[in-house]
Amino acid sequence: MNPTENSQSLNFLHSPQAQWEESGLKGAQGTMDEVGEMEVIATNSGDVSVGGTPSSLQSAQRASSPLTAMGSIAGASSCEAYGNPEAELANPESPQQGVLNRKMVDLVRFLLIKFRRMELTTKAEMMHGAMRDYEEHYPVILSKASECMKLIFGIDMMKVDPFIHSYFLLPALGITYDGMMHGVIGIPKTGLVIITLCIIYIEDNCVSEEVFWDVLNSLGLYAGVDHFIFGEPRSLITGEFVQEGYVEYRQVLNSCPPRFEYLWGPRAYAETSKMKILQFYASILKQDPRSYPEKYAEALREEEERA
Repeated sequence: MNPTENSQSLNFLHSPQAQWEESGLKGAQGTMDEVGEMEVIATNSGDVSVGGTPSSLQSAQRASSPLTAMGSIAGASSCEAYGNPEAELANPESPQQGVLNRKMVDLVRFLLIKFRRMELTTKAEMMHGAMRDYEEHYPVILSKASECMKLIFGIDMMKVDPFIHSYFLLPALGITYDGMMHGVIGIPKTGLVIITLCIIYIEDNCVSEEVFWDVLNSLGLYAGVDHFIFGEPRSLITGEFVQEGYVEYRQVLNSCPPRFEYLWGPRAYAETSKMKILQFYASILKQDPRSYPEKYAEALREEEERA
């Protein structure tokens, strides 16, 4: 990677909020805090709390979030789809913006339950379960919720039938592991797998333990500190992700005192690709993957080798 490209990448990783604010994506700062309430997935269908105790917006605000800025994107990225975004949504405190963000959070709760049950969902179900009386805003609420599902939880919404607007929820980028039995039970952890693979790839496919955790710290994730979604992240990453084959955690050769580094594991190479990870990474900044020419060329070479 050339120095300019590497500087741009590291600037994103270490100062994500500044990058996104410069891109005009600062809005809806409370969205990720509200999504933090996913500790409790209690609905009329009889689902119980997956966190063991009720949560509140206040407790979510106190919790560290691994993807706070991503939550902001999920809350702000579809603003242009509203009827009059300049007048209605320029002010993040606007009443309508707040209501629509809450509807997005309601829909994310609904979709997480559907994912847990491996069930299809339809527009009619989503309207009934999360967006009653908001049909006129259905397209943008769905867009915001689907982006939130992908960026925070690593879950894609695949359209099954365009006529009845039915969708199936599945882990993104080819990843098959959902991690729902670890950390907060019942909440998918695929998003953290993807972020981990992003960091390793952008850092030239091998990242030191110090740099890796420096990046995660900037995203609100700390070794030894329980997170309201992921539990204790170090044990999840160096334990489960390594055991599942997504990450390799090894000692740096001849290092004294011992130092460690992270690389992609064999299951990551088998299930996803550098191009998919680069596209995900670039999408966070609303950029074309070719904005990172060296990483794009590397990903393209891998695609050609696989063909």
